[in-house]
Amino acid sequence: MAKTKSKAESKAESKAEAKAKAKSKAEAKTKSKVEAKTKSKAEPKAEPKAESKAEPRFAVIHAQGLQLRVAPQEEHILPHVDKAPGAELRFERVLLVSEADQVHVGTPLVEGAAVLAQVLGHEKGDKVTVGTYKRRKKYRRKIGYRDSLTRVKILDISLPKGEKRGKHGA
Repeated sequence: MAKTKSKAESKAESKAEAKAKAKSKAEAKTKSKVEAKTKSKAEPKAEPKAESKAEPRFAVIHAQGLQLRVAPQEEHILPHVDKAPGAELRFERVLLVSEADQVHVGTPLVEGAAVLAQVLGHEKGDKVTVGTYKRRKKYRRKIGYRDSLTRVKILDISLPKGEKRGKHGA
């Protein structure tokens, strides 16, 4: 019986040691996670504040029957434009232009403002399937349709040169 007690005691001691090791590892992991979180949270907060001060220029344009919010170096998809890839487009129907601290709102258009874009290529849209039938005549047809689209990249947003209007057109 003495042997069994010593084995049971040794098992209990080894379990206690294993639990202590597991606790110390868990505490070390949580400390490292907390330190990593505090470091990672502190760094990104400083960067966006610097970016938010210099807001990029953007415009709202009317192109191909759509109103789009565009900014330089963005890509947008428009309904088919009959231009070759690499050709430049000029959108003169500009409804709004926003700079860092000024907003030029058109009535209905901003006079002299333009957006320059480059055609990147032509694509096809998602397939739309439509089914037609005539009741009681055993007539059924499945029709598919894919839109022709053009991908453009916005190169520049230009405002008219000359006298700048004050706040609210004053």
